[in-house]
Amino acid sequence: MDTTRPSNLTTSGPTQQLALTSPRRIFVNRALKLGEITAIGFDMDYTLCRYKPALEVLATELSIGHLVSRGYPEALRDRAFDPDWGVRGLVIDCAKGNVVKMDAHRHVTRAWHGLEPFTDEQRREIYHADPARLSADRWVPSDTLFATPETWLYSQLVQLLEADSGTKLDIHETRRLYADIRYCVDLVHRDDSLKSAVRADMPRYVEPDPHLGQALHRLRSSGKRLFLLTNSDHSYTEHVMSYLLDNQVTGYRSWQDYFESVWVSAGKPSFFQRMEEPIELGAKIFDRGGRVHLEKRLGVSGDRILYVGDHIYGDVLKTRSTTGWRTALIVPELEAEMEALQTEIDAIIERARCEEDLFELESALASAELNLRHVRRAERNPGTGENGQLVLERQALRSCVADFRSRVAATKSRITALSTQIEKHHNPRWGQLLKERHKHSLFGNQMKDYACLYSSRVSNFAAYSPDHDFQPPRDLLPHERALHVRNRNDVDRNGLQTNGGAAQPPVAAS
Repeated sequence: MDTTRPSNLTTSGPTQQLALTSPRRIFVNRALKLGEITAIGFDMDYTLCRYKPALEVLATELSIGHLVSRGYPEALRDRAFDPDWGVRGLVIDCAKGNVVKMDAHRHVTRAWHGLEPFTDEQRREIYHADPARLSADRWVPSDTLFATPETWLYSQLVQLLEADSGTKLDIHETRRLYADIRYCVDLVHRDDSLKSAVRADMPRYVEPDPHLGQALHRLRSSGKRLFLLTNSDHSYTEHVMSYLLDNQVTGYRSWQDYFESVWVSAGKPSFFQRMEEPIELGAKIFDRGGRVHLEKRLGVSGDRILYVGDHIYGDVLKTRSTTGWRTALIVPELEAEMEALQTEIDAIIERARCEEDLFELESALASAELNLRHVRRAERNPGTGENGQLVLERQALRSCVADFRSRVAATKSRITALSTQIEKHHNPRWGQLLKERHKHSLFGNQMKDYACLYSSRVSNFAAYSPDHDFQPPRDLLPHERALHVRNRNDVDRNGLQTNGGAAQPPVAAS
């Protein structure tokens, strides 16, 4: 993790140069030379536009109204949505009525049925021999912040319906329940009830970023061809982008001046494979269409294009697999995640040290136990008789084994206590967003596999030269990491590094 703590904003000439603390840096999974990127595209919702938790609260309340009108319990109206209940990357198990979290290997590591958490024994009984195939319709990942109300609604309704009937829902009911929730949440986004509320009170639902215009200006003025590609419709896009960018940087008459073209109602991810002609709504605004027409207008394709979005599937995975574009994932939760880790950095480093000590203690214990068995066999051999030396060796080894066992138990206990101390700063139900105990979470692993870059917000680009060479940290195999871990300031087993894979922004001129 970065050791420097630069001031938040410095002034250099006529423009401002953003200087970022660790949680605001850009992190690198795959090398990317920004100087070789010709065009950069941006999603809008949760990418350029950061929404406040009030948006999910409103979306949930509106969805509840539709669900109740479809016959679901009126008591659902009395349930207040908790924005902290769920995190991105959770998966709904429609076959069993559960909400689960998975690790990088798609093993279910935490699970809730309704509002009741599974014990480790219950979870293992159901899932230990049933690794998930996420392509099956049984599993529904929550890939975007827009989807977090779905996991909350699903758990609430499973609890309410089973409490009313006194029996567990069968597979047909749990599948139908998710389909109804999905329909009602989609309806809220389609029928304009949510968007009209946002348009009427932007400050309540949208969090302006004072450095967003500066970041876009620096990229555009360096010759990058910027475009906006969003699933939102033209009217809503106009309202949101005007609120975010109008009058933010001198010389830009309106938000549209930042972009060479604007593509609305895109219908991602199918946009990346569609061939249909777009509908021209203005000199630079296009409705629907497909990637081929966008690339033709840009005059560039493939890895000369960087696309920045928040949706791990619709913006990153599908883009990378079908277009050859480079990708950057916006993870707004990253700032709080890193600040929580920084709060317990001493505990994290101590835990890493304890884990290394545990490895050495268990190795020493195994050797001592092996030697003790060897001495005991020697004592039982015919003709050995009363051998005083063997007796002394056995007693010494027994004492040694007892000592190692005690130290192993104490070290394990300390690791558990430290893990509990670290976890208390994260979501109480689901833990860290990007990790699951000592492994990557499913979401964290997808981010690592598919996003070239990741960061908490688009404006973080303001701290980097438009020609910056983003390089990932050296990729170590476990046997190499064992050598490096001796230097406690270099790397720890929890994945925190002195640079954390973060690209270091240079002191750039404006």
